[in-house]
Amino acid sequence: MTPAQQAKSVGLKSLTQVSQITGVSLNTLTNWHRDKPELFRVVLLGCLADIGA
Repeated sequence: MTPAQQAKSVGLKSLTQVSQITGVSLNTLTNWHRDKPELFRVVLLGCLADIGA
């Protein structure tokens, strides 16, 4: 699953939305997805909580 697919699977619109919410670049998010999958998952869940979904 790509980073964007994972973001969408938890209910976010896109990886770009995650980048906008967090202020973290798309490249860094992609690296986290590859190298630190647990951190990436927590970031996605935090974004989901932030938007109130």
